[in-house]
Amino acid sequence: MSGTDGKARAEPAERSRHAQRARQDRGAETRARLMVAALDVFGRLGFEAASTREIARQADANLAAIVYHFGGKEGLHRAVAEHVTAEIQQRLGPAAARVSEAFAAGALDKPAARRLLQGMAEAHLDTMLGLREAEAWARFIVREQMEPSPVLETLIGFMTPMHAILRRLVGVLMDRDPDSDEVGFLVFTLLGQAMVFRVAQPIVLRLTGRDAITVGDRALIASLIAGNIDRITGVPLEGRP
Repeated sequence: MSGTDGKARAEPAERSRHAQRARQDRGAETRARLMVAALDVFGRLGFEAASTREIARQADANLAAIVYHFGGKEGLHRAVAEHVTAEIQQRLGPAAARVSEAFAAGALDKPAARRLLQGMAEAHLDTMLGLREAEAWARFIVREQMEPSPVLETLIGFMTPMHAILRRLVGVLMDRDPDSDEVGFLVFTLLGQAMVFRVAQPIVLRLTGRDAITVGDRALIASLIAGNIDRITGVPLEGRP
């Protein structure tokens, strides 16, 4: 067999590999567009009212692509919930890991617990207000609270360990049982300080005469939240004026 014959046979195989790779790339792009469109449509309309036809139209894809990539509407909804929780986990995870490592190393004193709680609060605020994508994430999460579906369990599965970590920190700071209702509700109170600026942002902007929440505004909000945590827990953050 001549070298020319071998080269001739290799060229179609090479073209086939390139074509397959191109199809895979286009498939990944279509999947990503469907995820973005579904996040928006599910967040605005909820699972029941959301139309796969509208999701496909908004993603510039055909209906069959939803079945191909996700198995159907339910699979797409679940994939969106997993995407949202993974994105938030990626941003809150480092602060949560520091808390877990600190508890694993031994008993925490109150100043250390207060610093770790501040780290969690700031990570939460930065995630909710510092990222454009967070608006769509928050809308999806709030819609799921209003009209629960099976994917609520995905959100709860993400929140459970986060809530447990915050309970332990607050328990140390206030000398309370971390499993008590008082501490559990208090954790939601602390989280709500940041969430209100995300889910009620149109009202916040209107009543404060703003077009957007700026970096300076975020710094002020962070300072106010820190002061509130100081007062609630009775343990001031070291270094605060």
